[in-house]
Amino acid sequence: MNELVVGLNSWVIQDGNYDDFQVGASYKLALEFNGSAVVPYSTHVMQCERKHASVYNVIAKVIFATPKVWVIDFGVKVYCKARPPRFMRSGDWVKGEIWIGVDPFFYKERLNQTPSMPDLFVDWSVTRIQLATTPWIEDVSSGKKLRMRDTEHESWTDRASTDAWTDDGGGADYLLSLSR
Repeated sequence: MNELVVGLNSWVIQDGNYDDFQVGASYKLALEFNGSAVVPYSTHVMQCERKHASVYNVIAKVIFATPKVWVIDFGVKVYCKARPPRFMRSGDWVKGEIWIGVDPFFYKERLNQTPSMPDLFVDWSVTRIQLATTPWIEDVSSGKKLRMRDTEHESWTDRASTDAWTDDGGGADYLLSLSR
C-alpha cells in the first residue's frame, strides 16, 4: 500500500503539532485510525479498499495491543489510542471499516516511547490537499445544539496548501492524499 487519503482537522495544526501542509512536500508522519466496528477475521490476506473520504474497508493483522493502544497492519501500520476490543490479541486478524487520519500528537510525543511499540513513522509525500466545503448543519435532536457536516451534500475543493487558521473560519477539515 503506497497511497492513502487521510483526514486532518485544522486543530492538529493550530495546536502546534505541524505547520501547514503543502502539495509536493514530504513529511514524516504516523497515522491513527478509529475503527470501533472491526471484527475477528480468519482470512490472513491484508486488504485496504477506500470507501470515501478517509474511510476504508480493511483486513489487517493486529501487531501490537495493550489496554490503552493497539496497532494494525494492512500494508501500512496505523494505531488506535483506545482499548482494543476484548476479543483481540496481538497476532489476530480483523476486518472492518476504519477512518484514517494524521497522528495529532499522541504517537509523536508519547506512544512511540511505549515498550515494544512498532515504529509507525513513514516518509510521505503530499500529492493532493482537499478542503471540506460540505455545508454545516445544526442538530438539536439530543436537546443540545450540535454543529456537524451535512453528509448528504459532501463536497471538497482542491488546495495547494492547508491554511488551518483561516480556512472555514479555523474549523477546517482536510483530506491529504499521501504517497510513499
